[in-house]
Amino acid sequence: MGKIQVNTISKTFKDVIALDDVSFTLESGTITGLIGPSAAGKSVLLKVLAGIYPQDSGTFDLGIENKKDVSLMFQEGALFDSMNVFDNVLFPLTRGGSLSLLSDEKREIYTKKAFEILYRVGLKASYLKMPGELSGGMQKRVSLARALVSTPSVVLLDDPTSGLDPVCSAIIMELIQELQKEYNLTMIIVSHDLRRLFPAVSHLIAMFDGKVVYDDKIENIKNITNEELRYFISCRYNIEYNLENNNA
Repeated sequence: MGKIQVNTISKTFKDVIALDDVSFTLESGTITGLIGPSAAGKSVLLKVLAGIYPQDSGTFDLGIENKKDVSLMFQEGALFDSMNVFDNVLFPLTRGGSLSLLSDEKREIYTKKAFEILYRVGLKASYLKMPGELSGGMQKRVSLARALVSTPSVVLLDDPTSGLDPVCSAIIMELIQELQKEYNLTMIIVSHDLRRLFPAVSHLIAMFDGKVVYDDKIENIKNITNEELRYFISCRYNIEYNLENNNA
């Protein structure tokens, strides 16, 4: 798997510019954090990279041979309320079809894959439960399992800890790190909690108004020169650019 290379991608919805000549390069097998205020273009960027939205201009190369090697975990989870945990996780493999319609070989392979990833996220015992029966943290685990069940090379996570308390957020981020190392995944994580990214990510991208205003190692954030980004970080996170302990 090669590097992720994004070259001058732009995307407009009617008169709103969501992405404005976005460019960056990421190493494979790493975790990159993506921050910025609301409506900065973060989620749109992930959806373009995942193939959900077509870009208006520009190109990108995820370093993969098959489009199925990229997976997106939506911010809201996007679980199907009418399906139990097992069927939700199985969905990317069967495309919503019934297991009974598959060959014995595929049915065995897909079932094994689903149970393996449910075990890894700690939900094997809850496979028959419905999403509404689960806590917010458990629902995030189901969404994460669904994003990983097809063994993708590139995983795009849109604010995987949104709506969770600090304890659950920390658990989900630790789980993401474990799975990234175990499967050698290339990940981009959108987060509205910059502190959650410090222990996990090696690289950070910040976006404002559809533009990339920071693209560097996360430890270099203390040297930011962009005044808008400095103000955003200082006000939102009360960070004084002292990140030596990675827990500012």
